[in-house]
Amino acid sequence: MPRLFVHFTFLLFLLTALSGLWMRFFPLYPKMGLAYTNVMHGHSHLAILGWAFLGILIIFLTLFWKSIRQKKQAICLTITLFITSFLMFIAFLYQGYGLYSIIMSSLHILTEYWAAIFIYRHIQSCKDLSKTGVLFIKGSLFALIISSIGPFSLGFIAANGLRNSQIFDMAIYFYLHFQYNGWLYLFLIGAFIFLLHRKRIPFNHSMLQAGFWFYFLSLFPGYFLSILWVDLGSYSNVLATIGSIGQWIGVICVIIAFKGIWVHLYKKFHEGTIICLWITFFLLVVKSTMELGLISPIMANLVYETRSIIIGYLHFTLLGFVSVFILTQFQLNNIINIRNKITQAGLLFFFIGFLLNEFFLFGDGLARWCGFGTMPYISQGLLGASVLLFLGILVIWASTIFQKKHHDA
Repeated sequence: MPRLFVHFTFLLFLLTALSGLWMRFFPLYPKMGLAYTNVMHGHSHLAILGWAFLGILIIFLTLFWKSIRQKKQAICLTITLFITSFLMFIAFLYQGYGLYSIIMSSLHILTEYWAAIFIYRHIQSCKDLSKTGVLFIKGSLFALIISSIGPFSLGFIAANGLRNSQIFDMAIYFYLHFQYNGWLYLFLIGAFIFLLHRKRIPFNHSMLQAGFWFYFLSLFPGYFLSILWVDLGSYSNVLATIGSIGQWIGVICVIIAFKGIWVHLYKKFHEGTIICLWITFFLLVVKSTMELGLISPIMANLVYETRSIIIGYLHFTLLGFVSVFILTQFQLNNIINIRNKITQAGLLFFFIGFLLNEFFLFGDGLARWCGFGTMPYISQGLLGASVLLFLGILVIWASTIFQKKHHDA
């Protein structure tokens, strides 16, 4: 796989961090030229559709590059994803939600369909893959396609004068739910299974398959957990409860299925990579348990009525579980070298920045809920966290630029 693709991915990751850093500067220096909402939309879209999507594709291409026959198509697909993501980001900075940003977002969705077809055809053509891994990948591709219903419906909703209605926000949460909890989660687990299978590391296939079906079938009623703030009657609460419990059971099954892999991983990979993997699964369990907690009306009110809690959860999921898992699989696939001291320093900056970010966001939400008002120095704290995140990503990327090709034993 062309090494340039890795740098494409880190450039989008760095731009995501840079736009986040700009947003943290804004409360302290409000006259900064760009409209805050424009940067916010660009930041969120680039995080999901730029960094996370391209990062996942890079993992897939690294795993299968030798067996991919249509290498020219893979190259064209990756370049197209990078260009559409970058131009979409620029369009949002320029005009927010407008003609150009909608056009680029729509083109990106069409490119996602192309990527889904490409990935599906390749795993169908491979005969020696883990059937459990294939199950997770196919489920992720289905969730990816389903998620696009959300953004495509926004135009119809807005055209009917419902731009400021609850149904507009419901469509956005539909998209986010099937992206975060569907496409990203399922694909990353599936790619990890492929790697374990290739390294001949044993795991519990039947438990993993049970975890998949518990999680996948619960994904659909689980959507109602994201929209409990809408009064849809008692049935929506029942569906949300079924969904959250089912997804939590699915995650626990996955964790149990992987309990025997660690002794083998320690023999094949650097200790730093194993630590990152422990952190990844810890974040996954915490994320799933937080969602389970929304069954409680008290917890649900705290979350849905406190903006910083919502932002904290979104960052916990994408910046925490998803991004850490991508960076960990980059290590597992020798895309970045954890033995490099510079890489280790970058990861340390990143983890500290992430922890500070979550501390101030959740701390502020808890302080407000308890009636203490805004958390002291929250703007300065979030700014410091963003600086560390930006530096961490920059240092990790710098280490890959000068990295010599490395192979694990």
